[in-house]
Amino acid sequence: MRFFRRALASKSFVPGAILFLLIVGAAVFAPALAPHSPTAQDLSAGLLPPSAEHLFGTDQLGRDVFSRVLFAARTDLGIAFAAALTPFVVGVTLGLVSGYFGRATDWVISRVTDTVIAFPFYVLVIALVFALGAGAGGIVVAFALVGWVGYARVIRALTASMRDQGWVRAARGGGLSDARVLVRHVLPNVLPQAVVLLATEVVLIMVAIVTLGYLGLGIRPPTPDWGTMIADGQAFVTSHWWLSALPGLAVVVTGIALSLLGDGLGDAMRVAGRAGGRGSGRAVGVRGGSRRSRATHTHPSPGRTGASGVVPGSLRVKSLTLVALTRSTTNTTATNPATSRLVDGVSFEVAPGEALGIVGESGSGKSLTLRAIAGLLPPGVACESGEVSLGGHVGMVFQDPLAALDPLTRVGTQLREACEAAGAPNPRARVLELLADVRLRDPERIARAYPHELSGGQRQRVVIAIALASNPAVLLADEPTTALDVTVQREVLTLLDTLRRERGLTLVLVSHDLAVVAEITERVAVMRAGQILEVGPTRNVLVEPEHPYTRALLDAVPALPGQAGDPPRGAQASSTTPVLAVRDLDLKYGRTRAVEGASFEVRGSTGLVGESGSGKTTIARAITGELPLAGGSIEFMGRPIARGRRPKQLRTKIQLIPQDPASSLNPRRTAGTAITEVLRVNRVVPRRLERARVLELLGQVGLAPETADAYPHELSGGQRQRVAIARALAVNPQLLIADEATSALDVSVQADIIKLLTELRESYGLALLVISHDLAVVHELCDEVVVLRHGHIVEQGGRVLVDPQADYTRELLDAVPRLPAA
Repeated sequence: MRFFRRALASKSFVPGAILFLLIVGAAVFAPALAPHSPTAQDLSAGLLPPSAEHLFGTDQLGRDVFSRVLFAARTDLGIAFAAALTPFVVGVTLGLVSGYFGRATDWVISRVTDTVIAFPFYVLVIALVFALGAGAGGIVVAFALVGWVGYARVIRALTASMRDQGWVRAARGGGLSDARVLVRHVLPNVLPQAVVLLATEVVLIMVAIVTLGYLGLGIRPPTPDWGTMIADGQAFVTSHWWLSALPGLAVVVTGIALSLLGDGLGDAMRVAGRAGGRGSGRAVGVRGGSRRSRATHTHPSPGRTGASGVVPGSLRVKSLTLVALTRSTTNTTATNPATSRLVDGVSFEVAPGEALGIVGESGSGKSLTLRAIAGLLPPGVACESGEVSLGGHVGMVFQDPLAALDPLTRVGTQLREACEAAGAPNPRARVLELLADVRLRDPERIARAYPHELSGGQRQRVVIAIALASNPAVLLADEPTTALDVTVQREVLTLLDTLRRERGLTLVLVSHDLAVVAEITERVAVMRAGQILEVGPTRNVLVEPEHPYTRALLDAVPALPGQAGDPPRGAQASSTTPVLAVRDLDLKYGRTRAVEGASFEVRGSTGLVGESGSGKTTIARAITGELPLAGGSIEFMGRPIARGRRPKQLRTKIQLIPQDPASSLNPRRTAGTAITEVLRVNRVVPRRLERARVLELLGQVGLAPETADAYPHELSGGQRQRVAIARALAVNPQLLIADEATSALDVSVQADIIKLLTELRESYGLALLVISHDLAVVHELCDEVVVLRHGHIVEQGGRVLVDPQADYTRELLDAVPRLPAA
């Protein structure tokens, strides 16, 4: 039913399907619809113009053109689909295998593909048909030999991009074979694009058949064929236009129908999430007065108070209400019911040069409020009422710096475009000036670099520079430090605060991290379910909150040992034999050594901390078998893990909870189906008990039974993470690896996941390896901590976060933002 709803909602599917069905109907029922025999000749009635008796006229042999067009549709459509089927199957299969396995398999298939593509397509097809013999058989074989390369290249690229997705890695970790992962997980996700390609390929084959018929290599007379009809009418094109024009029109209409149908089927097969959720976008600078909506926006002239009373540099939001254009029926909770109102009557003011923080859970309307201020509302969301008054231009910085930059364009070019749009007289000099302003060393080298050549902190500084290109009076920052390590986070926060004071910027900072907001804002507003519950001076709100929801948020923030002065809170390990032992581990990416000489043990709960690039996730990938060892060894339950492909039993005993709960679940499978597949493949319970076991696992992680029938995009971030944990528990593992499992979650949801992992460890006797840049989370969960830097272990032990011995560990602790003390 979901497929048909998406199909009917597609703008391409309905007209394409109707048009294609009419063409197919005409072809199928041609014997009944045709007024004359397509091969009957009447030389006395040759070259008659269109009339009531002959709708499309007659050709030079007196044959009825309309009847021949109908029967030609049967011929050409039948051959086109027959010729497209084999290339589709072969190309999709080779693309899946090449993209998934890579290495030598990919090299061989890619070289064969390149060899075929090296020859001009039509020249190769004509040569093959000439060698094989004209007619339907030769055409089908010719396209089977050369038509698969387009599918193979596209599907190979799509599969390669999905190969390392969280849900593919989770499927492999759940004990699924490569064949099952390809057929049940990867194939359904590449099939929409393959179907679109199939529709396009059928059109190309039809054009090729027409071309072959025109060259005399198509269908043998007297069988009707559009290409032959066009060729036969060439000699009469100036005097009897209908002989070539009407068969040509049939080819064009059929091509349009197939293109629309292919696009519509692709739309129907794609699974998309809700509009208006958290996302990232381009860093932008928006000119004051450049947008209009149902909300009123006012902007004063620089240097004076506007008629509306807006002071330059100030921001005033009054009774802002944002609504969804379509009713949402997903992700409903008691506190956020299924309603079209996403932001409900939000009002606040920010004085010139002031910094306001907006905090709250996901879905509270924080990011949408900022987008409404900047005039950048996402599709499906509209401003119903309210007023936004800005004292000048506004710049905006989005959450993910990698997604905010064009990966194929040098950062200097992207920044220069922003400077040109802002009217800078010397854009090149302005680029270097802005890069220097955001404290980037060697601005010329940075300007020449591509985004992937920069670190996360450098990319975020570039995004901030783009937002500053228009000299904004108001800077909007949407979660600018969420994906950054504590040291880089500290640098970005310091930069934002310095720029605000140097430039006199008004700053509005959105974050779910209360400590980050406490660092650089004078006032804070707390949002929930689209409404502001509490607003006031930052220290007052965070130290003496008035609203119960604010107090609940503060209680959910994990405490650092420097604040609490207590030892690690993870339950102390009682096992004498380590569950996991890493001995002198060396790991490489190509020739680059990522980890060197790492040794540690996991008995109860161990945390790996360090900056990005320190080797934390690399070690986790080696433990789960996704990365070969360059040296050293890994022991599990006292036994060395053999190098190479691991048996299914061992893979299921070590389970990974990935960082992004959205990417860790296949978007085409419900939560229940994802867990059921793991149970079935590993034969954990009989089939008749699978549904009961699924509901039991969901209950153990605190989810309602109806969650089993929900797709990932219909769940919140916390719910998705709980489903990922339930799937990991389905195979009764002995070691759980939590790779940044709480970094993308709000503080309240994060507290729930921490509590859940602690309870599961105690009830299941699980060992935990926690990878995180959040030292407070590690302190809450772990009894042992390993500190990594540049692939080396700096220090490890049970009191690392309480009494650090290494300077680097102390730097990490000092960089962590902290809530104001009471």
